[in-house]
Amino acid sequence: MVKASSSGWSSDLSGGADTIVARATAPGPAALAVVRLSGPGVRRIAGEISPAVDFGEPWRARLVAVDGVGGQAVAIAYAAPRSYTGEDLLELTVHGSAFVVSSLIERCVAAGARPASPGEFTRRAVANGKLDLVQAEAVRDLVGAETAWQARNAREQLDGMLSQRLASLRGELLELLARLEASLDFVDHGVEPNRDDLASRLARCREKLASLLATSAAGERIRDGVRVVIVGPPNSGKSTLFNTLLGTERAIVAPHPGTTRDVLEAELEISGLRVTLVDTAGLREAADPVEEEGVRRARAAVASATVVLELAPADGGSSVAGAPEETTTLRVLSKADLPHTAAADRLPVSCTTGEGVDRLRAVLAETVAGGVPDLGGEVAISRRHRRGLERAAAELGSCDLDHPELGAESVRWAARELAELVGEAVTEDLLDEVFASFCIGK
Repeated sequence: MVKASSSGWSSDLSGGADTIVARATAPGPAALAVVRLSGPGVRRIAGEISPAVDFGEPWRARLVAVDGVGGQAVAIAYAAPRSYTGEDLLELTVHGSAFVVSSLIERCVAAGARPASPGEFTRRAVANGKLDLVQAEAVRDLVGAETAWQARNAREQLDGMLSQRLASLRGELLELLARLEASLDFVDHGVEPNRDDLASRLARCREKLASLLATSAAGERIRDGVRVVIVGPPNSGKSTLFNTLLGTERAIVAPHPGTTRDVLEAELEISGLRVTLVDTAGLREAADPVEEEGVRRARAAVASATVVLELAPADGGSSVAGAPEETTTLRVLSKADLPHTAAADRLPVSCTTGEGVDRLRAVLAETVAGGVPDLGGEVAISRRHRRGLERAAAELGSCDLDHPELGAESVRWAARELAELVGEAVTEDLLDEVFASFCIGK
């Protein structure tokens, strides 16, 4: 459990020592806003600012007057431990004007609350056993979801699907650890341990851990999205294709080579995934320092791409290689409405006539989603998950059954890595890292 104090979070992990307040909805103009309080002083503060709030009848919405704000609120009281944070919690829904919301928060602070820090409500939920750390990250990801896939995966992880898989694997590791430690006693008493059983259990744990680690690439693609970079020589139709795929005139298009001098990015959704589409300067020998910088940025964009659309125009320009070998490259014959010789390895596309555009969209969608199998919520979604799983895999990889003392230590550390992933063994630095990216009201 994590304990809050005015100076931070102590290692006693026993829950919030004070009462916090924050707007729980996105800032800015809105018809309604929710202000949330949590902590041991909520009932006292509620009695000061709105005596009609009734914790004796929790989980019921009632219209109450709010002192000092000049209006009314819909109040829902949640009595500990049956609340999001596990503490007494009060949610006040008020008119969404900045003045009303700020006045209400100031009134709560004057009554003894303090402004919440980013993610502090969810941090207290983890502290009080309402969520584990993986589920807490799912709250953040659900709030920030921009695509259907992101939202669905976050919901399933919030339901505990990844947590259950991690717990199951950790249970098998602890069983293996117990048998390894017991084998030491067997040896002391002259009894040969069942080596085949130990080897089978170790192999099974390694296989399950490798399977879970293999989901991390898909998970990071779901969470972070993919970068699709359009590359080609000057005047090959890159900006036109960029606008066509976006469905809007985002980039300037002109018949003169070298029109695009900088990297231009735009967001869209393809197959339920967030895609950053990138238009770049034509790759050629630069004619001036400005174009030279544009070419340098274009090459940098290609180096960071998930997928590269490599254009070769039908009117005689040459294609430009340059994508890293491991990057997926889709080769496109642009300006396909002009006379050309069909290239077997290129998809002909004309943004003027529309030829091949739908086919390119389909191939791009298949390519973008192809690296993301539908695994439900059992996906290592973040870099933190991947790092923890990699460390656990390294420990199991070094487990030597010929030296059970050292082998047991390796399994113990692998199990600890999984415990840290769900928050059973955490440090302050880890908690700070996880919750720093939360918004204040969550």
